[in-house]
Amino acid sequence: MGNILDKSDFVGLKNQGATCYLNTLLQTWFMTPEVRECITSAKSDVALVCVLQNLFNNLEDSGNTSLRTDELTTLLRMNVYQQHDIEECFRNMINKLHTAMEPEQNILKFYQINMIQSLKCSCCTNLIQIDCPFLDLPLLIHSANSSRKFEHLEMALREFLKEETMEDDNACYCDCCNTKTKTKIRYYFKHLPRILTFQLKRANIDGDRMRYQKIHDYVTLPLSIEFNKSQDNCNEWILKATRGKENNVQNTHCPESTDRGRSFAPTQAMQAGYAVDGEGRKVEAVQDQSDQDSSKEKERKYELFAIWHHVGGFGGGHYYAEIKSVADGTWYCFNDRTVEQRGKDISLRSKTAYLIMYRMTETNSISAPEGLEMHFIRFWKFLSEIFARVKNNLPFLTTSPQERNCQLHNVMAEDIKIY
Repeated sequence: MGNILDKSDFVGLKNQGATCYLNTLLQTWFMTPEVRECITSAKSDVALVCVLQNLFNNLEDSGNTSLRTDELTTLLRMNVYQQHDIEECFRNMINKLHTAMEPEQNILKFYQINMIQSLKCSCCTNLIQIDCPFLDLPLLIHSANSSRKFEHLEMALREFLKEETMEDDNACYCDCCNTKTKTKIRYYFKHLPRILTFQLKRANIDGDRMRYQKIHDYVTLPLSIEFNKSQDNCNEWILKATRGKENNVQNTHCPESTDRGRSFAPTQAMQAGYAVDGEGRKVEAVQDQSDQDSSKEKERKYELFAIWHHVGGFGGGHYYAEIKSVADGTWYCFNDRTVEQRGKDISLRSKTAYLIMYRMTETNSISAPEGLEMHFIRFWKFLSEIFARVKNNLPFLTTSPQERNCQLHNVMAEDIKIY
């Protein structure tokens, strides 16, 4: 799905002052085939979509050394000297595009996670299930009382998914019992998107100084994450164990921090995990996509695709991204105007990783009918391009049959390489 770039030289984006967070987001969208195709193929005359389309077209030209984003920041009325939290920028940009694009060409569908919050009364066993859409799942690095550290992303995710008992002062009101009762509460995955995003909550409150501080603890990231369909609930995806499948090398790719104002300051709306607009209001979720999770599909696998790093303290610092090319599996570091190739392997243990994205593997990302249709469309486009090239070279029809066959073979050979 999407046009897969196959090139070794990518174009950087210039930092206008404190726009490293925006550059990181834009490069990630450009490197995500389905997202890039969604934006570039959108039939919209909205200024934001047009500006992004023009920027992505220029990023495809490896002749450029680096590009400016002035047109975009001017359109969005951004103060380029005031840095913002990248997760908050991610939400705002998603929501702006959500309102600017047609439903069938909406970027939100690639990221939205449909979770179910399940509440079960311990007295009458009354079960309440609430749909909860997330753009990214906020994961704790420390337990609520800081008594435990979650040194692996899987540990943090299981902490998020574990069942808890709400009782005493925290008991929930049961409509059937007409009183507060002990209640068991948990979250589970109902629909898994193509891009599964996690936010490591690296900010907590210093109780002594009564202010936010950043957590610099190391967290190990799994190379892949797998889910199985629950045997008891066909609408529930269960996390499989992944620990032990990755290396534990310390992250050595950490550019020096540059304090540029407010860069790491999560808002309340951001911490909640829901989709919100620029003013913190919760936006309407896209139509339920759970029907896309085929009942016949029993497994889903995701591979590590992008890591957004934050270097520095709370209230200041610098963002950059490590992103894997879908074309050949090579990792690249996008740090404003600088793009460096990292090779096939990167460090999976990091104290700067903030937002982590996993991309659904191609083997289970689409159903069979959808896959056949997609390849048929690509092949038809391929044939159309050949016919167009032949039509543009009509003079060769006056040549001998041998020369004509040779020229036609050369034209088709070039297009077959592209296909």
